[in-house]
Amino acid sequence: MASYYYLVASLPMLRYDAKPSITVEQFLDACKTSLSDGDYRLVVSALSGDKTSNNFLRTYQHFCTMVQSALSEERARKLQLPVEKYRNNGDKSYAVTDAVHLAVANENVLDAEMSLIVLKWKYLDELTAQHTFDIEAVLSYALKLTMIVRKNLFSQEAGNNEFRRLFSNLQYDIKSI
Repeated sequence: MASYYYLVASLPMLRYDAKPSITVEQFLDACKTSLSDGDYRLVVSALSGDKTSNNFLRTYQHFCTMVQSALSEERARKLQLPVEKYRNNGDKSYAVTDAVHLAVANENVLDAEMSLIVLKWKYLDELTAQHTFDIEAVLSYALKLTMIVRKNLFSQEAGNNEFRRLFSNLQYDIKSI
């Protein structure tokens, strides 16, 4: 198994509560020059969400599937849809079920989404606890970078502006009837 001491040590630290100082493109450029061809393809697969035979990515993707299945079931329950249709018949975890239940119960959808991102972030921390300079550390970094990029797309101000715009259009449409 290859070790990527220089690459991992040269990457800026990722913090959940801060904007990353590296873009996905810059990260991929750094990986292209430092990783083997196979490991680079793994990083690209991780970023695109493609299925892979890599054990680390399969484990993480399985976890994400558990989260998504629990989310579907919990949302169906909240919306009083037929739960049998959305029942999670796959693997279950109390921690996932509990976290998803709390997220769906949260009235603030932005906070709910953030809690699910934190759940996945912490899971990656658990998976990489024993991996510091290997491909798993690089894959975890890639996945966390995408989480931060996604998180930073959410803006309460932009959301409120869009809500006001849609509400204003709706009011105009109602008045014109």
